[in-house]
Amino acid sequence: MSEVTRSQLIEMNKLHRKELRQIEKMSERQFQAFKKNFSFGMLENITKAEAHSLLMSMLTVNLKLQSAKESEKEEVPGENQ
Repeated sequence: MSEVTRSQLIEMNKLHRKELRQIEKMSERQFQAFKKNFSFGMLENITKAEAHSLLMSMLTVNLKLQSAKESEKEEVPGENQ
């Protein structure tokens, strides 16, 4: 299984931030009409509030993964010997 790259994390972060801004401007009715266009569109019975929470969680996980990748990058093998 291949590992997610930092650039992939950055791209998804941008997408999720954009989607978050978009749904914040929508009414629940608009959201229900257009939710299939979002990255979580396959979730049939999701509300606007649930989508907001989901995106916030996804952004949090994304930032943690980016931070872990940075830590891995900073560790140089053999330095602590």
